[in-house]
Amino acid sequence: MPLIPLLLGWWESGPEGLRTEAARALRTAPPDVLADHLRPRIEAGGWGYLDLVTGLRLLGSPDMRCVRERLRAEGRDDLADGLLLDEGPAPAPRTPAPAGAVRRPGRAELLRLARAGGPEQIRRALARLVEEHGGRGPDSDPALREVVGELLTHPRPGVRLHAHRISRTMLARPVHLLHTAVLLDDPQPDISRMAIRTLSRAAWEPAVPSLVALLGHTHPTVRREAAEGLLLMGGPAVPALRHAAARARPDKRSRYTGLLDRLAATGDGLSTP
Repeated sequence: MPLIPLLLGWWESGPEGLRTEAARALRTAPPDVLADHLRPRIEAGGWGYLDLVTGLRLLGSPDMRCVRERLRAEGRDDLADGLLLDEGPAPAPRTPAPAGAVRRPGRAELLRLARAGGPEQIRRALARLVEEHGGRGPDSDPALREVVGELLTHPRPGVRLHAHRISRTMLARPVHLLHTAVLLDDPQPDISRMAIRTLSRAAWEPAVPSLVALLGHTHPTVRREAAEGLLLMGGPAVPALRHAAARARPDKRSRYTGLLDRLAATGDGLSTP
């Protein structure tokens, strides 16, 4: 998922409030995808990164089993016990369908079609997944979260938007906001603007640095939407705007200081220095 490296950067070096939000967002990512991003750091002895996967069910890959063995060898049984490694269930025996029965694809096949099919196959597979979901509570299947995350970077804008709707319909709100953040950098300005509106109206603070970066977007409508989104976010946008203003070229600084002045005038931010 494209957002995981960005969130990891915030978790590693951001202020305390942002680190907390980044950790919460990271733990909504598919656990095995997150673990794959963390693996080089963990293998290098960065045991602190285990906090991000402690208690999450992970596939028992040889790499993760080796990490657990190292932890036990170093006497870190507390950390080793927090690694929940799962070899995965054995495949259930398939019961032959009655003669003449119409075969309906199972979830695994629908996810495969959504991941590897053409645009129309993807549309049908996602529609069937929604139909089977039936409006119940958030779906916790990590395979579904992973497929939706991949489709958010599909070459076809219609597929990306359909995947985003599936995220909103079937997945938990924190996961949906994480998926929405992927679309902030979408090549279609209208999709990027939609993502800005969704995240700013949700007051999702981990998006603030990305919204500040979008103030330099090549498309004026995206720049305007980012500015309005930051104004809607209010006070939490101030530190990132000040940081950007302090490092901006003189001819670009006003795009940040102008927003700081507007936030100060409404009382949402501290007075600009």
